Amino acid sequence: MNTSFFESFLGKNYRVYFILFLCALIIGIKLGTLIPLLSLILESQGYSNTQIGINVIAQPIATILFVRVTPVIIHKYGLSRSIIIAQFVTVILYFTFPIFDGLTSWFIIRFLIGFAGALAWNAFDTWMLSMADDTNRGKIITVYNLVFVGGFALGPVMLSYTGIEGWLPFIVIASLSFCATIPLLTLNIETPQLPKHSAMPVFLSIVAAPTIFGAAILVGLEDVMFVAFLPIFLIQNNLSQELALQYVTIAIVGGLIFQPLVGYLLDKYNNNRLILNVLIVFTFISPIMVSLNLNNFYICILFLIIWGGASSSIFICALTMLGERYSASELAGATAILVMVFECGSVLGPVVGGRAMDIFGPYGFIYTISSITFIFLTIAIYRSIWR
Repeated sequence: MNTSFFESFLGKNYRVYFILFLCALIIGIKLGTLIPLLSLILESQGYSNTQIGINVIAQPIATILFVRVTPVIIHKYGLSRSIIIAQFVTVILYFTFPIFDGLTSWFIIRFLIGFAGALAWNAFDTWMLSMADDTNRGKIITVYNLVFVGGFALGPVMLSYTGIEGWLPFIVIASLSFCATIPLLTLNIETPQLPKHSAMPVFLSIVAAPTIFGAAILVGLEDVMFVAFLPIFLIQNNLSQELALQYVTIAIVGGLIFQPLVGYLLDKYNNNRLILNVLIVFTFISPIMVSLNLNNFYICILFLIIWGGASSSIFICALTMLGERYSASELAGATAILVMVFECGSVLGPVVGGRAMDIFGPYGFIYTISSITFIFLTIAIYRSIWR
């Protein structure tokens, strides 16, 4: 397969995209390793699920709090340097986990890693959206997201080889962070020149583009509640643990199937709002259909695939619409806000979903996820008609 294919598929900057995709794959692997690693270690030390959950949200909290800082750093030091800085900071921090053992110390370390992660995430998104145009934006975002998710899925596999004891898993994760910087340090990569930073008011930006930022917070809520509570919902409805986990995997596969198709449609048709609204409708209907057909294997599988595919593709639509809406000077600030509202959803998801299941039983999960999706669907349709 010659280079002309890649250039026609990704555009003239395809070599830079390859490097960014490689970095995204590596970062996905290390995050997919770190999150279960720390949870398993804390569980083995006797901490409760509530304590472990509070420890987990340190990283999204940092992202929310530093939403105004990361764009300033990106504009001051540039995209490549910002990613390198973020990765070197995390390399150092990963080695502190075995040294400063304890719940409070780990919360602080994870908080700092959350800030570095937000900087890298903001820089990656800004870099890609700055180079992409209307002919390839959907494809670029889709491939990037697929590579990252694929890397994240490989994390637990990596952990099965390193184990959870001692320094080895942390050395591996730190090494992956360092590897992500090698292409940026050794290759002559041309980075987009960003105009002077244009500060964006967070609240007014969200009000001005409620569909884009609402989609991000919906995905944040959906992702966490889906992974955390779908297995519990299925098991409490008399499905075996093995089958419940298989259903979760099937839904994730649905996400991998849908995203290339959605990326193609975003580039092919100039009606991103219609595509987004259809995905939200599928995300609203699917959990209801799954809950009503738990005893029908084939219908359940069908709607799990649709559910996983539609919900995971909503963020691709949001990021594509963001790239179309904002100028180069506003892009870093806009992507930082998008990341912030996504993480707000990640923080709220476990709280809202868990509380609903405590009150209403296992179906509290379906009530919550369907109600939140319906509210956003109403907003999205209203905005489509209004525009």
